[in-house]
Amino acid sequence: MKPNEQKNIYTDDVDYAHTLDNSVWGTEDKATIDLLNKTDIAGRWLNLCAGDGRFNNQLLKKADSVTAVDIDENALRKLARIVPEILRKKLTTRTMNVVEPFPFENNAFDGIFCVGTLHLFPRSVFKSIFSEMGRVLKTGGRIVIDFATDIKRIYPDGSLWIVENEPNYTLEDAFLFLREIFRDYTVNTITDKVDPEKVKINDKEYVFTSNFILIDAIKK
Repeated sequence: MKPNEQKNIYTDDVDYAHTLDNSVWGTEDKATIDLLNKTDIAGRWLNLCAGDGRFNNQLLKKADSVTAVDIDENALRKLARIVPEILRKKLTTRTMNVVEPFPFENNAFDGIFCVGTLHLFPRSVFKSIFSEMGRVLKTGGRIVIDFATDIKRIYPDGSLWIVENEPNYTLEDAFLFLREIFRDYTVNTITDKVDPEKVKINDKEYVFTSNFILIDAIKK
């Protein structure tokens, strides 16, 4: 699916049918894996902006069911392809645009997981997405997200790839913004960094680095 950053569609024209099982969007960082391993993940979970399945199998191993959603149908096909046979009955996939009202009832989910995406959206759009997340999450439900800061995407010639409309928060600014957003939640945070990682998508190649905040929040 082609990106349209002006419409807040942050995708790349990736032929997921011919990519390896590993995510094109990088490795599964240890901090997130450790949090998922130690966190109580039960009931029905929403994997928001699930992409091609990074961390999705970890969710499926623990949750009763996972609904994985993304705007890119081809990414979801790959996500489903790499799910172990024993876990496939627990998975539902659905194509949706996260910036539009979610096609789910109020209080539909026990947990929501989202990584690698929410930091891209302008603040007003993020607030709208977060409002929908809160609407479909049960009281006492859990949100686990990451939020990248201080992002650099460096091309081989040393120039930077700048994503249009991306706020690109500093760590300090992100904490201030997220405290406001999560004021009705009980929140634990972990800060970590992404070591320089080479990303190759079609004819585009760059090195990605960032800090990030990992948030584990319970709805009051």
